[in-house]
Amino acid sequence: MKNLLWYLGFLSVLSLLYFIEGKAGFLGFLGFMSYFSIYKMDDERMEKNIGLATRNAFVYTIFFGSVVVAYGYITKNIGIFLSAFVILFGGALLICLLSLYYYDKMDRR
Repeated sequence: MKNLLWYLGFLSVLSLLYFIEGKAGFLGFLGFMSYFSIYKMDDERMEKNIGLATRNAFVYTIFFGSVVVAYGYITKNIGIFLSAFVILFGGALLICLLSLYYYDKMDRR
C-alpha cells in the first residue's frame, strides 16, 4: 500500500502544464508532491491510518464544497467554482496527508 501511494507523487508533474496553458487549475496538482514523503512511513497500521485520514479529508470536502455552492448560489458568481475547485482539491490532499502524519506519530507513542 505504501509503494502504491508513493507513485501518486508523480501526478505533481501535471502542474507544469500551468506554464504552458497559463490556467491556475493545473496548480492543484502540486498537492500530490507531498505523497513522495509517504515512502519512509512504517507499514504497520497504515490501512487504519489511511482510513482515518481520508475521513478527515471527506469532512473537509463536504463542508467546504457546500459553503462554496451556497456562496455561488447566493451571489450568482459562477467564476468562483474554478478557484474553489483548486482549493477544494489541494486542501483535501493536504488535510489527508497532515492527518496521516498525525495518526502515524500517535501510533509510534
